[in-house]
Amino acid sequence: MALQTGLYYPYVHLRDETWVKAAALYWRNLARVVPAGFPVRDRAVVKELNEGSGFLVDRDPRAAAEAVAPAFIAAVRDNAEALRSRLAVEDRRFTSRWQSAPTHAPTTRDLTGLYPEEVPEELEAALQEAGLSYRDWRQTVGHQQVSWVVVDPAFAWAYKCAITEELARRTAFAPVTDQLDATLATGDWSAERVADTLLGRAVPAIGRETAQTRMAMMAVRCVLPADLRHVPADKIVRLRTQYADEFAAFSAAVEAATADVIGATHEVTDRAAFELHLQGAFDHHLALPLDKLRKAINGLKLDTVYTTLTIKPEVSVPGAGLAWLLGGGTATAVGTGIAFAALATRQAAASERDSRIASSPVGYLLRVEKELKPATVLKRAGRVLARTAGVGI
Repeated sequence: MALQTGLYYPYVHLRDETWVKAAALYWRNLARVVPAGFPVRDRAVVKELNEGSGFLVDRDPRAAAEAVAPAFIAAVRDNAEALRSRLAVEDRRFTSRWQSAPTHAPTTRDLTGLYPEEVPEELEAALQEAGLSYRDWRQTVGHQQVSWVVVDPAFAWAYKCAITEELARRTAFAPVTDQLDATLATGDWSAERVADTLLGRAVPAIGRETAQTRMAMMAVRCVLPADLRHVPADKIVRLRTQYADEFAAFSAAVEAATADVIGATHEVTDRAAFELHLQGAFDHHLALPLDKLRKAINGLKLDTVYTTLTIKPEVSVPGAGLAWLLGGGTATAVGTGIAFAALATRQAAASERDSRIASSPVGYLLRVEKELKPATVLKRAGRVLARTAGVGI
């Protein structure tokens, strides 16, 4: 399945602006879990990305919550005493947000809150009876007062994982997160699986379920500028729309890389070994082709126009070179001929470059790298001239 829609977890609000911009470069859409009535307060960059390309898709988790709730109810009732010794909420501080999202259930003593619309009544009743939750009406989102089902972060983490996996199954969306140390706890969410997870007995997932997401993230991150935070959102939107065909080819390459690693590791139970297979598939399908494409493009000698045209040693300022080309009284017919010959040569090279990029499965990555890489003032001046000549990237 080609990359189309990611399913963001474990929060409603996208917290890392840099990650949001990166995600917008490899997900056509990003779905997120938004319970009915939840007061969404998005950051300005998130709003701009969404308004420019319809990036975000809100999904109500109610049906998924109702599907996974019976297993959690059974696990709580069958293991009430053991769970109470680990996850009891009495005399603990409620912060209204998770303190962390590690690869295993959090151990912080602070409590967190689930929005009531994503917790079926029978599950909430079972949690309260076991001493694992209570209602809190004091916390606010923005200026709106919100009621929370207060629980231990370890319970919230497991419950969010179960809802996310159920939503992913129902929608064919791929789970993805901006919490770099987080992995989705996957598996059959039976009552036994829930109990094992809540009591710390579950074996960490290998990572196959998120391999495609991670492959795409690795590819995009390798071409992003270090200061992506300062790249305007409208540039991201333009890349998403202008190079749709190349994006589709890139998605297919990610899918092929993922299929290779999944096929080679279907019996692998060692996480470190799986990570090596993942890196190997990434190198073969994406990193090495990108390096070859870079070298091929560089081999076309696509020098910036101003360096090709400014043949007088004393003319080093782009504006001076431009005046010399476009009609300075000292320009000779020979110089003009050289200039147009240079333009014709560069146009041919540019056409070859575009053909190579369009036919490459990693051409989209090169577009991202070139479009978002900061340019010096001198290079920007050269690009202006190149675009007027119809040869600019």
